[in-house]
Amino acid sequence: MKRREFFREAFEESIRAAQKSFLTLQETFTEVNTSVQDAMDGSTPGKGDFFDSYEMSYSLTLAYPREFFEQMAREQGMPYEDVETITLAAELHRRGVI
Repeated sequence: MKRREFFREAFEESIRAAQKSFLTLQETFTEVNTSVQDAMDGSTPGKGDFFDSYEMSYSLTLAYPREFFEQMAREQGMPYEDVETITLAAELHRRGVI
């Protein structure tokens, strides 16, 4: 009799753990789905601005040589000496140049 109770309790505990894991997974998928939908709708921006860091703006600021940004800044009449590349890129983007 005790063995039967042990297995029943173990089985019930396993079921509870599986249900809890399923609910956690369901919540995670709901959050991911909401985040993706918000990003697609444009209703909420992603975490951080594109130009907040070099890591976030890698595809633009670190993938191209500095001279690329300096040339565009000269064409726009913008000062570029002693200005960080990320700041140049952000201002050029704000002006609609890139």
